[in-house]
Amino acid sequence: MKMVTKYFGEQEVKEDEALAFPYGLPGFQKEKRFILQPLGETFSVLQSLDHAQVAFIVTSPFLFFESYSVDLPEHFVKQLDIHSESDVSVFAIVSVRKPFIESTINLKAPIIINTRKRVGKQYIPDRSPYGLRHRFIPKEKDVG
Repeated sequence: MKMVTKYFGEQEVKEDEALAFPYGLPGFQKEKRFILQPLGETFSVLQSLDHAQVAFIVTSPFLFFESYSVDLPEHFVKQLDIHSESDVSVFAIVSVRKPFIESTINLKAPIIINTRKRVGKQYIPDRSPYGLRHRFIPKEKDVG
């Protein structure tokens, strides 16, 4: 199917590439279908299939924060029908700023995708050691 994307213009997308988000995303509850489009080697675009302007820059938080971890509660695991860790991909939304050193990543509320079922949901824990606007690169005054 053809669609218009926020960053890549008109694209041909295969229906089996779609990711279902039955609950939408916070603030975007009506957006139920997305695709992941590579944006270089490190980042991707989580693009709505229904509205071209709804797109999020995402990345694997593990690429930047090796001690990052997510402990999903049982009810969340059941909602996404996750049977093993190999079913799961974890992404975090990036707020890109100019210059890039000012960009932040939402480590508190990762997007969890069951890659086997092609279904996803944003996980927002009650408590988290991570922030909504975690810096990729600490400011010099933040370092030792």
